[in-house]
Amino acid sequence: MQKSSQPWLLIAMSTDRRGEAMKGAAAELRLNAEVVTEAETLLFRTRLADDLPAALLVDHQLAAQVDQLDLVQLLRRRNHLSDVPIVYFGPQDNEIQAAAYGSGADVYLTLPTAPAVVTAALRHLLARRQSELGLRQTLERLRDFEQAYKESERVKDDLIHMLVHDLKSPISSVIGLLDHSLDMIRGESPVADGGIEAVNELLLLARSESQHLLGLAANILDVRRMKDGAMPFEPVWVDDLSALAQQALRDVSGGPRERNFSFLVRPEAERIHADPALLRRILANLFANAVKHTRKNGYVDFRAWRQDDSWILSVRDDGEGIPEADQKRIFNAFEQSRHTVHDRYDSGMGLTFCKLAVEKHGGRIWVESKVGRGSTFFFTLPVTVSDSLIDHELTLTGA
Repeated sequence: MQKSSQPWLLIAMSTDRRGEAMKGAAAELRLNAEVVTEAETLLFRTRLADDLPAALLVDHQLAAQVDQLDLVQLLRRRNHLSDVPIVYFGPQDNEIQAAAYGSGADVYLTLPTAPAVVTAALRHLLARRQSELGLRQTLERLRDFEQAYKESERVKDDLIHMLVHDLKSPISSVIGLLDHSLDMIRGESPVADGGIEAVNELLLLARSESQHLLGLAANILDVRRMKDGAMPFEPVWVDDLSALAQQALRDVSGGPRERNFSFLVRPEAERIHADPALLRRILANLFANAVKHTRKNGYVDFRAWRQDDSWILSVRDDGEGIPEADQKRIFNAFEQSRHTVHDRYDSGMGLTFCKLAVEKHGGRIWVESKVGRGSTFFFTLPVTVSDSLIDHELTLTGA
């Protein structure tokens, strides 16, 4: 039996003649109709949830073919038929009529019945069902809106908590470093051996902390822009991935000079298609994450190669590692809020930005890690450039 692409009625009557007579109601309502004359065929025809009739017309004499079973109740027990209107046709018998309603029939019509009565009953049932479906969809949209609102409020509350409580420490640190530097310059505090170099070291630390705060603010704003679809996206061919990765490393403040870095880009991955600004930010965030979670003189390496239809890029560190229970949610903002090995707060915004930016390219990102043995972050970029990206690039170049 072919699936119907148009609304249709399933007419289950004890005889073909009676079924054909019911087709007039379907024609009046501009519905296709299918007639079955056996209860077994009716049950078989309604077994699938992806090809449901708009309504069922069931004859009592057909239902009596399986008198050991309650046919209407059996149909209603199928979840996908729970709200499909059922019109039951039977004799003028109060007990049969009451049993039909008790089993789940929506309307009971006595035979013989005028075609106009059948049409009116169906029109009423179908209009009611359409109204109920519309109401259900509205309720679903309201629930989605409520969920989105609650999520937005949760993120806002987490952000406020982070700004009020968790950023107080690095801000206080910057202020303390600057105050101490001023005291040393004014002669109000003893200058350690090295003189101006000691002040310079304090100012460099203050600058590093300030860059950390600035980077966090940029990630917060850009995560919102990415979610709103307002982040510029201009993919082009990047001819020197190694050079771009080195630039990304220089974007990381402070810690990189106290880590050991290595870069290995396979020849087939030196030239890739991506938005260079976003890719540089992705790598900078992954490098910064590796620095935050490794100790002084730790090792961080960057790798890139091609595998099948994707370029795979990875950043590995030998730091503290991530508990397995946290690995699935670390890319969600505020989900992995924790302090680093250097007692610096990690809000997760950097990794959230990475996830959104990678997905913008059509790739995916994941982590493999063991506690105490470091972490490796992988992400992919598609080798096959879509027509839309090519058209976008041609538009930018004026070709």
